[in-house]
Amino acid sequence: MKKNLLLLLILFLAAFLRFYQLDLYPAGLNADEAAIGYNAYSLIQTGKDEHGVSWPLVFQSFNDYKPPLYFYLTIPFVKFIGLNTLAVRLPSAILGVFSVYLIYLFSLELFKKRTLGLIAALLLAISPWHLHFSRGAWEVNAATFFLLLGLWAFIKAVKNPLYFFLSAFSICLSLYTYHSIRLIAPFLGLYLFFIYYKKIIETLKITPWKIILPVSLFVLILIPLGNQMLSKEGQARFGGVSLFADQGPLWQALEYRRGHNNPNSLYIRAIHNRYLSYSVRFFQNYLSHFSPKFLFVSGDEIARNRIPEMGQSYPILFLFLIFGVYRLCQIKTKESKLVIFWLLVSPLAAALTFQSPHALRSQNMVIPLTITTALGVYSFFVWLNQIKPKIINYLTILIFSFLLIFAFTRYLHLYYVHYPKELSYAWEYGFDKVADYLKQNQDKYDQIIISDHYDQPYIILAFYLKYPPEKLQTEIKLTARDKFGFSTVKNFGKYEFRQVNYDQDKNLDKTLIIATEETVSDEKVIYTVESPLNEPLFKFIDTSKE
Repeated sequence: MKKNLLLLLILFLAAFLRFYQLDLYPAGLNADEAAIGYNAYSLIQTGKDEHGVSWPLVFQSFNDYKPPLYFYLTIPFVKFIGLNTLAVRLPSAILGVFSVYLIYLFSLELFKKRTLGLIAALLLAISPWHLHFSRGAWEVNAATFFLLLGLWAFIKAVKNPLYFFLSAFSICLSLYTYHSIRLIAPFLGLYLFFIYYKKIIETLKITPWKIILPVSLFVLILIPLGNQMLSKEGQARFGGVSLFADQGPLWQALEYRRGHNNPNSLYIRAIHNRYLSYSVRFFQNYLSHFSPKFLFVSGDEIARNRIPEMGQSYPILFLFLIFGVYRLCQIKTKESKLVIFWLLVSPLAAALTFQSPHALRSQNMVIPLTITTALGVYSFFVWLNQIKPKIINYLTILIFSFLLIFAFTRYLHLYYVHYPKELSYAWEYGFDKVADYLKQNQDKYDQIIISDHYDQPYIILAFYLKYPPEKLQTEIKLTARDKFGFSTVKNFGKYEFRQVNYDQDKNLDKTLIIATEETVSDEKVIYTVESPLNEPLFKFIDTSKE
């Protein structure tokens, strides 16, 4: 009863941390969130996405071909709450809370220790890594939930084969949710089959339908995904962000060759070539995800993926993670080996891209990392309980609790106070205020020019304006892909998105210019949208008043 109450309190804490002011923090709405919300809105209104495709299994979006599941999860929230930030972020927040409960069940199933499961649930509930990606419309957070559900169900299926249906279905859903899971999930599935193959074969002999039907369901659901992944469009996203899109390792190998008298000799080409250079870069990327600097000090370098002065976890947990790894190696059960294997494969997809370490693409790593840390905490205090006098035990618990609470409250302070001020640009803050102004004043102008300084401004504006999807579908046209594989839309309706050339644009008649970084005449500015630091983000110029 006591442990059930503790679990409920942990889940309540997890829910509060994920739902509190969800529409306000992170401050702003990034282009990917806007794309998810607007496409859900478009499907509700017309049965088609922004590009006029009926109920797609992959969303073309910015030519990055997003997996579809999070879009469809968002539809009921947009339908009943409306097209707003809260509706777009709620699916991730809800699945984030469910993940806290699932990690409790998963840890309990692996180690048969309820206290360990509670520790894992608490650590995930307050995890900076998991919290960050639960409080935005991040498809990866939903994918991690479905992957965890599928693995838990597989472990349950060892005793009750009916769980194979849930496992197969959940893992399929994870593959339809985020790109990187499409590499991680097959590795984990194969490993589960390898360590439990005797039980699977035994079930196949006794009740074959309990294996054949889930496998058939799995294959059937994945057929459309397989076709899509093998297509040119399906490979476009990886081509834009892959390690091989970065020419640095190739140029490095060529530069090393030029440092030799005979650069084209077999020996020189054997030790300085693109294959070896890219392999080295891959291992550097892979190992960077286990770096203490990434995990406990500074975290991801990408502004949208990090909190200032924070790693992916709390420094106080560093030694417990090390101890947890030691205990996993010491236990040597199938279940402990599964956690180790998951921890080792979790950054593989991220390591194959040119941005590393990458907290978003490796987010599934938070689950085995948390379980390992929880095992370290549990094992340490079990050992400590044997120490006499007991005052040492109580004092250690008090000190650990104080340091963890201090680290946690400091994280919340950084998240709610400093993050919106320092990195609001990463969430494209201010477009809601731009849209509010345009709703009241757009009829005064024949043309509205908006700076394209921020990513994909067209979809954010369409989101906030609730621009009619049936009109947008006929008006937009994607540009050619840039070097990262992305496209954008330069105009729809009376809106044009480009760099502002004030010296020329000021001569246009009945035009509203909305500039960002561009130099404009401040005396002509009629309205300004400011950042949380009270710095100008958007400046509005009415050319009819020139």
